[in-house]
Amino acid sequence: MALRQSKKKRPRREDKIDKEHWGLEEGVFDRNSLIALDRFRGKGIVRTLDYCIAEGKEANVYRATKEDRTFAAIKIYRLRSPSFVHMNQYIEGDRRFSKIKGNSQALIFAWCQKEYRNLELMHDAGIRVPDPIAFKANILAMEFLGEEGVPFSRLVELGSEEPNKDYSLIMSDVRKMKEIGLVHGDLSEFNILVTDKGPYIIDCGQAVLATHPRAEEFYWRDQHNLWKYFKKFAGFDMPEPLKEE
Repeated sequence: MALRQSKKKRPRREDKIDKEHWGLEEGVFDRNSLIALDRFRGKGIVRTLDYCIAEGKEANVYRATKEDRTFAAIKIYRLRSPSFVHMNQYIEGDRRFSKIKGNSQALIFAWCQKEYRNLELMHDAGIRVPDPIAFKANILAMEFLGEEGVPFSRLVELGSEEPNKDYSLIMSDVRKMKEIGLVHGDLSEFNILVTDKGPYIIDCGQAVLATHPRAEEFYWRDQHNLWKYFKKFAGFDMPEPLKEE
């Protein structure tokens, strides 16, 4: 997979986000978020939030500079996201979070922890995902995927120059997930990064245990979404994945 970087430009120094300007207007910062960021600051995980890498309905992702001047990715979940309702289908049936009930804040905190635990299991198994660093409340710190401070782009933005190879690498990781008892559940070209080490899978909060009531449905959907995307590229000749009965 060819190395490509995001087309996003790094902002001017004066546009950096610091503690005095952590954007309340962006809809992701509240008292819990600020406390968590201060906790990360105390541990050297976050010195500054530099700029937003990605904005979504459920979360924003920022590049952060750490105390040692290296970078991290900081994902901040929105506590008032209208999308939290659909999260229940990925939480229900997961014994790790069986005690989570009630309001959206508790669900978002559980979701953040869930993504950390999923990434931890996947990364330890050699699956290409960001290495998780820490989590607190609605904030997840993880490995920054980029070169010279510039984030790598998503597959949907770049396409594939070697579709058979890229598809095979991603499918290998999908199968590895299943072997360790996890299913991503929402895999597509939108949550795969093009890096110098091959395709990396991101957005793993919804990944479910293989014992989840809908795990097989999600597993097939992940495979079929990938195949459907890659089949549009010239030279792609992989067979369509079959749905197990």
